[in-house]
Amino acid sequence: MNNTTNNLEEVGETGFSFRAVIIAVALTLFLLTTSSYITLKLGALPWPIIFSAIIAGAILNFIGQFSRRTNVHEINVAQAGGTVGGLMAAGITFTIPGILYLQQKGIAVSSIDIFSLILVCLAAGILGILLSVPIKRVLIDEENLPYPSGAAGAEVVKAEVSGGRNAFIIIFAILLIGLFVILREMYFPGGWLLFSAAGLTLLLYPMPLAVGVGYILGKKASFNWFLGAVVGWAMIIPYLVNSGWEQGNAASLVQNLGMGLVLGSGIGFFIATIIPKARKLFAPLFDFHGVWYTRFTIPASLFALLILYAVGVPLLAAVLTILGVWIMATVAARMTGETDIDPLEQFGIIVGLAVLGLYALLRLEIGYLPAFIIVCFVSVACALAGDIGHDYKSAKIIGTKAKDIVKVDLIAVICAGIAGPFVLEIIQKGYGSVMFTELMPAPQAQLVANSIFGFAYPQAFFLGLAFAFLVVLGQKIFKKGLFILPMVAGIGLFLGLTLGMLLAVGGIIKYLIDRKFSFLCYSGMLVAAGIIGGEGVAGFSLAAFYVAGINAAPYLGIAFVLLLLITMHLRLTRRNENNRNR
Repeated sequence: MNNTTNNLEEVGETGFSFRAVIIAVALTLFLLTTSSYITLKLGALPWPIIFSAIIAGAILNFIGQFSRRTNVHEINVAQAGGTVGGLMAAGITFTIPGILYLQQKGIAVSSIDIFSLILVCLAAGILGILLSVPIKRVLIDEENLPYPSGAAGAEVVKAEVSGGRNAFIIIFAILLIGLFVILREMYFPGGWLLFSAAGLTLLLYPMPLAVGVGYILGKKASFNWFLGAVVGWAMIIPYLVNSGWEQGNAASLVQNLGMGLVLGSGIGFFIATIIPKARKLFAPLFDFHGVWYTRFTIPASLFALLILYAVGVPLLAAVLTILGVWIMATVAARMTGETDIDPLEQFGIIVGLAVLGLYALLRLEIGYLPAFIIVCFVSVACALAGDIGHDYKSAKIIGTKAKDIVKVDLIAVICAGIAGPFVLEIIQKGYGSVMFTELMPAPQAQLVANSIFGFAYPQAFFLGLAFAFLVVLGQKIFKKGLFILPMVAGIGLFLGLTLGMLLAVGGIIKYLIDRKFSFLCYSGMLVAAGIIGGEGVAGFSLAAFYVAGINAAPYLGIAFVLLLLITMHLRLTRRNENNRNR
């Protein structure tokens, strides 16, 4: 056997079925809608793998009562396709809303039409998945990178074969938190201002989503987020305001500093980790003699090149973008495998700035809209390349055929690529009045916009970039992991105290459970996943009805109450049946 067939080995058992595909598509559309809301609201997206695995397992186990029973591979295939929607949402919402941000600032930037955005998302998503195939041989088969979320998802998939209580916990949390969010938006949508003086502002805004994310991130990441918020909003801003600065200008400086920390961390990782392994890492991309999937990489790249040119990206810029994707998709796959983090919009910014810089040197014009398209294209491709790495890891642990993962992900990315632009349009219209405020800051989109147009305080940005770069480089050189995470602290600097405090609450709860109530750790993760999903589905539903001109909050509240009662009744009925069968 040719050793290149290790790209997608034929060993393992198949789980690819019609019902697995249908469930994957349904899950990917659900996670697309909820994740689009979550990313704009919070500026972060925990990997949706555990959520997808539990729901896929629950549905397949339920169907198995009336037809052929499911197995671990079918659940694994369904959950793999289900996660695609979340990552597609991140690639779109982390970038394209930046156009609206600049427009609100009075800057003349053309909007991208939905059809063109669909083409960009489809081309980028398909290319990201195909580029992952040769990379798999090095990162999964040879180096066996941890891919923590993929490994955790594999354990959940194995547990879900027997079905049961896990799905109930998540669904109950979704409905309960969804009901709370609906009531919040009806009666106290802006929260309560607790304190505002001397440059320090404290807003109480009950957002379960942030607590759930803090729990999943854990102590170190959530505390770094909070630390960044405290340094920026409880120290730097009050100091500047008391020194004569306007509050808005001081906040802009702190946010520019945070953006620098985020981007500097990504660049530091690239130089410290990727470049030393470049030859080994990128070599598989040029191996076209393996299984048929790898042979489509070049045609898919040419197709993407034509799409970029057709939607307004100049030819030279389109060629450079494709070359950049080949590099950054590989970087995203490795970074995700080692750290469980995929800063996809940063990869897009790096390629976008490289293209803009070259065009400036050549004294050529490119325009704002093509720059946004480039950043979005790279971000979507990197999002998918990182996500499928987790799926490969889960497939290796369980023994599922990797080619089944590729097939279901390609189907899911087509569905998500078509639906994603429409979802973004609904959210932007539904929450237009609070977009880019503390209630819906869309921080990554602001970072993209400022990177393309220019920062209000470039000195602060470059200071943050240099500091984060040196910290990440120092950690690699001295092989010591410090408590500080510049990338996460930078997000805290950007988003402020309200979210920082909520994230810290989630981290504290996780720490206490790990230390004192370890038997609740797994259930806690399920509840956190349900909390995140609950705010996402309720938030998007409210936006969708608002765009349709319907004040649906009271009716949605009643619907959530009824669904809660039905869920509890079904659970009690199932428990009584189990007790009788014992």
